[in-house]
Amino acid sequence: MLHHFVIAAAAPDFTVDSGHVLGSVGSGGIALALTGVLVAGIRQPKNGGGPEGVGGGKKSKIRKRLTSDQAQLTGIAAGTFYMTAGSIWTASGNISDAFASIFTSGGFGNVGLGAVSLLLAAIMYYRELTPGRAALTGILSAGIWAQAGGIWGLPEALVLTGAHAAGAL
Repeated sequence: MLHHFVIAAAAPDFTVDSGHVLGSVGSGGIALALTGVLVAGIRQPKNGGGPEGVGGGKKSKIRKRLTSDQAQLTGIAAGTFYMTAGSIWTASGNISDAFASIFTSGGFGNVGLGAVSLLLAAIMYYRELTPGRAALTGILSAGIWAQAGGIWGLPEALVLTGAHAAGAL
C-alpha cells in the first residue's frame, strides 16, 4: 500500500527594495570597487605574462584587460565617486587642482578651467594612451570637469544619476 505524504516547505521571500539593486554600497564603496577594476584591469600579469620563455617563473594570466577607452571611462567614473565619497578619496581632487593650477596660475595667460578641460578632452580623444595613463587622465578630468561647470559637468551628472537610479547612493 502506497502512502502519499505532502511536505510543504516555506521558501524565503526574495525581494529587492526599490532603489537598492546593489544593496548598501555608498559612494565610498563604489570608489573602492572602481579602484579595484582599474588596478586589476591596467596591470600587466605578474612575471611578464608574455610568450613562452619570456618573464620566467610561473605564468600568470589576466582574464580581462581594460582598453584605453575603457580605462578612461572607468577613471572618469572613479574620479567622480572619489569627489563624492570624500575622506581618503579627496587626494584625487587635490591632484586635479594641482594639475589645473599649472595652467590657470597665469603662466599661460588668461586660462580658465574650461580651457584645461578642453586640453584634457583633446588628449583623451586624439591620443591612445596606455590603460594606466588613460585611467589617470580620466581621474584628472573628472575633478577638473566638475569644477569647470557648464557642459563639462555633464559626465559627473550622468555618473551620479546612474548611481542613484541603481540605488547605489
